[in-house]
Amino acid sequence: MRSIRLTAAFVFAAAAVAGAGGCLPDSNNQADGGTGTGGDAGGTVTYTKDVRPILMAKCSPCHTGQSLGGHDLGTTYADALEPVTSVDSQGCWNDVDMTMPKKIGECALILVMSGQMPMGAGCGATPPLDPGMCLSADQKATLMAWVAAGMPQ
Repeated sequence: MRSIRLTAAFVFAAAAVAGAGGCLPDSNNQADGGTGTGGDAGGTVTYTKDVRPILMAKCSPCHTGQSLGGHDLGTTYADALEPVTSVDSQGCWNDVDMTMPKKIGECALILVMSGQMPMGAGCGATPPLDPGMCLSADQKATLMAWVAAGMPQ
């Protein structure tokens, strides 16, 4: 199994964005049924249980059947483990630790945390162009925990 290396600066920045709220929460579209808990208390965050519902809600239809960016991360776990091939995955190719190429699951976290995804929602803007499309702080924390855990299925 491949070890996931997150630099301290990335983890700090990601936590700051998540803590600041980034995009406004969409309580009607949270993966945990609107409770904001990000899954069951104390359990390991997994793709099937915690991440896939978020991706289905927030990354559809582009990455749940249209294979935009060369993957369907929202419906196909194997895609999370594939190396990034899309040249427009800004932030996924310029890694100072030289852990390239990143996996699609890792890149998804980077793009969500930077506000670049979901595409067109303007989640990096204040206020976001379409707050309902943006991931909540809890959803971002769930993705972060999943990647940090090695992206378990």
